[in-house]
Amino acid sequence: MTQTRWVVQRLQKLWPDLEVVIEQVRTTGDKVTNVPLSQIGGDGVFVTEIENALHERRIDLAVHSLKDLPTVQPDDLRLVIVGPREDVRDVLVTREPFHISNGKLYAEHMTSPTGEGLRIGTCSLRRTAQLRTIVPDAQILSLRGNVDTRLRKLEAGDYDAIVLASAGLQRLALAEQLAERLTYLPLELLLPAPGQGALAIECRAEAEIEALLAPLRDEAVQATTSAERMFMRRLGAGCYLPVAAYGAITDGTLTLTGLVASLDGTRRIDVQQRIPWSETAGVTSVSAAEQLGVNVAELALAQGAQEIIQALSGPREREQQHV
Repeated sequence: MTQTRWVVQRLQKLWPDLEVVIEQVRTTGDKVTNVPLSQIGGDGVFVTEIENALHERRIDLAVHSLKDLPTVQPDDLRLVIVGPREDVRDVLVTREPFHISNGKLYAEHMTSPTGEGLRIGTCSLRRTAQLRTIVPDAQILSLRGNVDTRLRKLEAGDYDAIVLASAGLQRLALAEQLAERLTYLPLELLLPAPGQGALAIECRAEAEIEALLAPLRDEAVQATTSAERMFMRRLGAGCYLPVAAYGAITDGTLTLTGLVASLDGTRRIDVQQRIPWSETAGVTSVSAAEQLGVNVAELALAQGAQEIIQALSGPREREQQHV
């Protein structure tokens, strides 16, 4: 609800006479919290009920964390990517202070890397695959629920550490409160999910609504996240497989870094490519960003990414049949 209220404030600042009513829609992903996301359907578990509400005209706008959205929307719906984008990094929240040195995790006042017996909670296969490299001896345990629920489980001693998105902690104003127990994981160690840190507004393809939202569109964030999401789409990978991507614009250049990893962390495919980028190009720049995503995915496929994805997709589909 925090991000929804932020969007409402932005809209009412632009359109002071706009009347807004917030309606909370509970999705399958919100309701089913006792099994991993990969077992309850993956793509769409945080979206289907909301898109039904849009189609039935019970709501006019839907606010999403972009990383939770499938890479393909229904033909009659549109996405507006809102800026600015929050910190894209993942963060380790621990019961005691930790730090990272030379790519390894250390507890405070320890000279040897931490790992053996360390219990880390996450529901993300992307995070799990990359954590296997950082802390190969740790136990990676399933963790579901909203941020407050996850923090309560950490405090209760169910985990020694949990991994959350920095963006969520920032939006909930928790980062400062937890500062001494946060270890920000650099992008070189843990690449984020496509779209992480960005907000998207979904609406029906109606001119009046699209015009209302147009001033909120951020061209740079639209371009970078479009490249990331197209990378995942071309791979045929869902939101909950170990696929990561990050697009960044620096000095007129859009660079996309992509990753496909095996769940045990033993196989990792890293790819990167860059293109010139100009915000003034508008639609053309977004199209070029999407093509960049396709090109980087092709690099990963040429190195065997499809084998990794297929090896994980088969077991996931069988798990879903038993939920």
